[in-house]
Amino acid sequence: MEQNMEQLAQLQALNGRWKQDHSQNENYDQFLRENGVPWFCCKIASWLKISPVEEYIITGDQITYRQYENNDSRTISFEMTLTVGQPPVNIAAGFSHFQAQISWDQYGRLVTRTRKKSGEFIQTGRMDSKGDLELTTLLPSGKTCRRVLKRVH
Repeated sequence: MEQNMEQLAQLQALNGRWKQDHSQNENYDQFLRENGVPWFCCKIASWLKISPVEEYIITGDQITYRQYENNDSRTISFEMTLTVGQPPVNIAAGFSHFQAQISWDQYGRLVTRTRKKSGEFIQTGRMDSKGDLELTTLLPSGKTCRRVLKRVH
């Protein structure tokens, strides 16, 4: 029961809107490329430090993830809902199709697995000591990408 309370607290801590802190990125360019973003767009995103506002809405063990097109957080460009511990869900986003699944690992971390044509992306997330959300993604190439998101108020 204690671990379930800890897991529930972890989920609740995700609730809200987040924006990427580009100064703490590691291998973000590679992350974008392996997600199918053209080279030129990757460079523009890196130079101009462009990233969407990301939102997590937690309802029990269900997580709804939204990306907003710009900082005003009105236009949703992508949305998916996953239930922790359930089989993979097929998701269509524009011209892209993939499978996604979320579960707890043996260390009590929330793990998202996304399977695309380019391979499998495995992402873990944790709150750091400053309250920022640190996302670490193992890319299909074997490289690791680290992104840090700060809460948007």
